[in-house]
Amino acid sequence: MRSLKTALVVILISLGFLVGYFAGWRVQGDNVVRLTPDELDSAAQAGQLQQRIIEELQGRYYKAVDVETLSQKGVEGTLKSLRDPYTTYLSPREAQLLEEQTKGEYSGIGAALQKKDGGLLITRVFDGSPAKQAGLGPGDVIVAVDGTAIEGEALEASIARIKGKAGTDVTVTVRKKGSENETDVTLTRKTIPIPQTRAEMLEAGDQDVGYVQLYEFAGGAGDDVRREIDKLEAKGADWIVLDLRYNGGGLLSEAVDVTGDFLRGEVVSTKGLHSPLEVYQSDETPATDLPVIVLTNGYSASASEIVTGALKDRDRATVIGETTFGKGVVQSIVPLGNGASLKLTTANYFTPDGTNIDKKGIKPDIVAPDDPKTKKDETLDRALAFIAAR
Repeated sequence: MRSLKTALVVILISLGFLVGYFAGWRVQGDNVVRLTPDELDSAAQAGQLQQRIIEELQGRYYKAVDVETLSQKGVEGTLKSLRDPYTTYLSPREAQLLEEQTKGEYSGIGAALQKKDGGLLITRVFDGSPAKQAGLGPGDVIVAVDGTAIEGEALEASIARIKGKAGTDVTVTVRKKGSENETDVTLTRKTIPIPQTRAEMLEAGDQDVGYVQLYEFAGGAGDDVRREIDKLEAKGADWIVLDLRYNGGGLLSEAVDVTGDFLRGEVVSTKGLHSPLEVYQSDETPATDLPVIVLTNGYSASASEIVTGALKDRDRATVIGETTFGKGVVQSIVPLGNGASLKLTTANYFTPDGTNIDKKGIKPDIVAPDDPKTKKDETLDRALAFIAAR
């Protein structure tokens, strides 16, 4: 296992592979919050105010009140006031779902989704998945699950309703790409192995190009990429193309490992008001010294941006494609009891040059968007043309 400067497990998922749009998170080993006397006093006053209001409602409101619902809505309102889409309360079911996301498989519909336009935008479907078999594809938008609209609902809640036991049915209301019409589609959930990589040898003029697509940064991603590189080099590759398009992130440790397949040293740093500076480095011998191209688009997020930023800042790769998503913050998961958790933003992360890419993304060295209306891959074609010209 490759070493990091911290033992904390950090996950950075912005575009949630297979089931939703997640933020990064870090499992807190210490669940004790240390506050100043003033902070403790202000927190106590806020709690007392909420308690007083609930007591008044219980004793004076003209109808019976559900205290549990009032408490839940109070928490949701508090977090919503932060205007931070990544800070949310996770029910026991939602917390379990987020943990399972990194384990290599899940039971659901087999689609990559992003929160957008009041629904969940499908960015990719996997071969053999229920979504693929039902004819769903990139650009389609899920607007309701089992008759309940997604708009205004916490992302994790929508994901929890889509995901479920293999063999059970879920009905999603879908607005097909380019259409305003909505159609109900019933899918039978299936256990979906999460593909990690895809590799092949391509040609660019007289150059042999090893192409590796990394789907997500789940456990073992760094080792998987390294194995693919070794195979491609054995076949005579002159270049490596690392495709991070539609890769919404995953484990920070794997982002460091994947970066370490190409260089040694600093990869990324994190720092927040209550989080001291942490510098993450790779101390492994790189898998290759071949020239590298990284392909990106607007769905390359979080861990993908860490790899892209490190390779670009340290002049190890040429980035071709589109500006990345722009998610440069880290979340921590704090257990609250009974399986529930609080996911809250705790730090920004910075590329080796000290750049905070949050809400800005990483601009490619060569802008080359792919046209989804054509069968050609314009971004990859531009990368091969770049190589052929060398």
